[in-house]
Amino acid sequence: MPIYDYECSQGHGFEALVPRWSSPHPACPACGTQTRRRPAAGACLTGTASLPPSNHEAPTTWLGTHRGNREVVTGWRRALEQRRNLEERYPELSTPRSPVVAHEGHYHHAPLTVDEVRATTSRADRPSRPKADGAPA
Repeated sequence: MPIYDYECSQGHGFEALVPRWSSPHPACPACGTQTRRRPAAGACLTGTASLPPSNHEAPTTWLGTHRGNREVVTGWRRALEQRRNLEERYPELSTPRSPVVAHEGHYHHAPLTVDEVRATTSRADRPSRPKADGAPA
């Protein structure tokens, strides 16, 4: 027999062995009032939350897709579409899309992006652009 969680109108909670789901609810053992079935505490722990893979995690070679396996490619397309939809709803989850300026040597583990270069370069260090008439700005 399965164990179900019950709660009465007075707020008393208890578990009871009941022959099947459609059986009548037992009376509360503490006060004798009618009860209602509530979700089991363990039922809340079965789900998991994880983000779909981002573009950076997707395979970039033919061998990475198991030699172009249709099921693998279709699975990656669906996963990336789910991630794109999630990023549209929650922009804080999106990965930066700034172009990479340097990715070798010192920047192998943390590539340098255009946004980082712009942030570190002050206005005075940038060359002035000529105005439309050819005079410097």
